[in-house]
Amino acid sequence: MKKIYSRKNYYIGVDVGGTKIQASLVTEFGSVLANYRCETPRNGVAHSGSVHDTPVEITLNAIEESIRILLREQNRTLNEIAGIGIAVPGVVQQETGSVVVTPNMNLSGVELGRIMKDRFGVPVAIGNDCNLGTLGECWLGSGRNVSSCVGIFVGTGIGAGIVFDNHIFSGAGQAAGEIGHIISQIPCENWRNNIVITKHKRKTKSSKSNLPKLPRCGCGNYGCFETFASRTAMERFIREAVEHGAKSMIAELNGGTLDIIKSGAIAKALKANDKVVTPIVRYAAQVIGYACLTIRHLIDPEVIVLGGGVIEACQKFMMPIIDAVIANDQLPSVSGKRRILISSLGDNAVVLGAVALVRSINGSNPLRKTHRIIPKYPQLHFMAENVIHIADEPYTKDFFILADGTIQPRLKLPKKNIHSFRLKDIQTATSGGVDLIIFGSPSVGEITLSGKCHDYLFRRGIDYQILPLNEAVHLYNTVTVRRSAIWHFS
Repeated sequence: MKKIYSRKNYYIGVDVGGTKIQASLVTEFGSVLANYRCETPRNGVAHSGSVHDTPVEITLNAIEESIRILLREQNRTLNEIAGIGIAVPGVVQQETGSVVVTPNMNLSGVELGRIMKDRFGVPVAIGNDCNLGTLGECWLGSGRNVSSCVGIFVGTGIGAGIVFDNHIFSGAGQAAGEIGHIISQIPCENWRNNIVITKHKRKTKSSKSNLPKLPRCGCGNYGCFETFASRTAMERFIREAVEHGAKSMIAELNGGTLDIIKSGAIAKALKANDKVVTPIVRYAAQVIGYACLTIRHLIDPEVIVLGGGVIEACQKFMMPIIDAVIANDQLPSVSGKRRILISSLGDNAVVLGAVALVRSINGSNPLRKTHRIIPKYPQLHFMAENVIHIADEPYTKDFFILADGTIQPRLKLPKKNIHSFRLKDIQTATSGGVDLIIFGSPSVGEITLSGKCHDYLFRRGIDYQILPLNEAVHLYNTVTVRRSAIWHFS
């Protein structure tokens, strides 16, 4: 079913990173229509040199070109664009659109908002990538419909964002949310070593300094959270273990190298119960669990959303460990609906957050109930003999209705049990952010959701209903939340 959008209902979200730039065309209700990705220039040429050494103008031109190529490929013009949101990995002054510092890029001190507004002539908003990733999750992902949320993104480093009362909390110095640099181990000398004991005549040898040998973080400090639980930290621990003679298959799984160990290789090693990787990832999961506990004790948000490449790849192993740390909290509190969830939006979280930010400066913050726009969903009509009509067209074979209201055939059924659903079905149906997924079928009693599918929905705070076709049609037509559906005909 083709969608028709009016002028000025499109936005562009851009995620500018040290390795790639992603520009996305997004509707006002948050449907990502198209993405364009290119590599971040290094010395003007991809794959070579350093981002830091690349002239700023080359990076600015790459950002501009990614937007123009996206528009050209989608046959759109700037007259249809209501605003552009841009995310960068660093400290940003949102009010002015200026980049204060980008440690891993060359945009420090650049007035990015003003420059892009001059080049495109539309409203432009600039924000920190982790802040905007959290904002995106609060709009359409696992943090939707709550007033307080903290997002933690575990990848090469560890970043975070804080959203309170439907707005990003940036702090007095625009640097709030740098959870990766919270000190997890204190690099201080033990006080006992500095006390001279004269009460006992027995002489003891003076002890040496008890300063822990902690790795130095990229920020310059010692004992930072991300030096113990990020993918970079795991790499360091794995290399140290292997160098000391521990046997591991991780190099083989990672293309024969230990230089940059990919999250996917770590996940494969976990599945094989690798004797080096398994205890290291268990330790990282415990550290992340205690970080979540610290956040709860400090600001007690309704939802903590975990995302990033490490969580996405290793969630099956890590989440029960994180849950166990949280469950063992001995500090009493009033019971409430506090949850630890997994990111629903993946790579699109940041660009959707960028769009949410520019929508906010345009006066329509999508996190506020009064400004939320629900897609226009089709009206369904249940007919006799298990036929569903949509716009006078009969449907008698399995199909999806996606989060933005578009219809898509379900071409592949599970081989073992045709009345069950593959995880890929659930991912397809819920992509784009939904509160509810409806399963409609004349064979309700035979429908099963695997533990994997149930866990996927539970970990993202998505409700579901399994109903006979006629009841499912009625619910789909009358419910007022963002929704999707899978229609299964025997």
